[in-house]
Amino acid sequence: MTKTISGIFLAVIIGASVVGAAAVIHIPADIAIHGNVLIAEQFYKTVTVNGRQQQVPLPYRVWPGPVGMRTSAYFDVHVKAHPGDVIMLAAGKYKCDIWVYTPGVTITTDPTTTGMADIWGTVEIDADNVTLDGIAITGPRKNDSSGHGIELNREHITTVTIRNCRSADNDWTGIHIIGARGEIDVLRVENCQLIDNGMDGMDAQSVHHLIITGCTITGNGRDFDHGVGVRIGMFVDQITMKDNVIKNNRFANVYEEEKH
Repeated sequence: MTKTISGIFLAVIIGASVVGAAAVIHIPADIAIHGNVLIAEQFYKTVTVNGRQQQVPLPYRVWPGPVGMRTSAYFDVHVKAHPGDVIMLAAGKYKCDIWVYTPGVTITTDPTTTGMADIWGTVEIDADNVTLDGIAITGPRKNDSSGHGIELNREHITTVTIRNCRSADNDWTGIHIIGARGEIDVLRVENCQLIDNGMDGMDAQSVHHLIITGCTITGNGRDFDHGVGVRIGMFVDQITMKDNVIKNNRFANVYEEEKH
């Protein structure tokens, strides 16, 4: 049965529901975040069939699948969030894949708990101006996970920030760009650890301004001899890299594709 997290924290959301205000959505350790998790503003729409109203699940384009489409009914857990909301996960291990469809949200570890919220799976960002702050994404592929740690869908993103995160020991790449088309205007990766991933620490494709600061990017390319620390595609216009430790990656520490 699908569980909608917002219902559990109804008082918090109502208390912050003044126009222009944001909610802080606390998800404590005893809430079973598992399986396939959808973060979105709504999950169903009302339609009239034979004169009667009924709720119909909304469609979302997600991985995996032959055409990548799933309805909200596909997901095990729904987290209802609106732009500006902060979602705080208690520290601990979560065996799940997360799809983020609400723009402007921040996902972070609850500072009142000890350690980091650690996702065993993939976090896919399909909305603009999302911030991941203080989240870990670690471990080998789970069930139908893509094998990447964080996936950024350039079809939906203009700006994204990944800060104080750890993406390590994934089968493929720590931070990976997906999407058939589109361009990310600003990709910020700040004070992150991208360590011991099977392929690359991170890649960047179709990014106007790539900013990597204060990061440790080491030991990537564990399973592939062409794995690198930072892979920069030919369609990256501006690069700012400073105060990083990028070393001991298998094929190259920073590999920049030749522009044609």
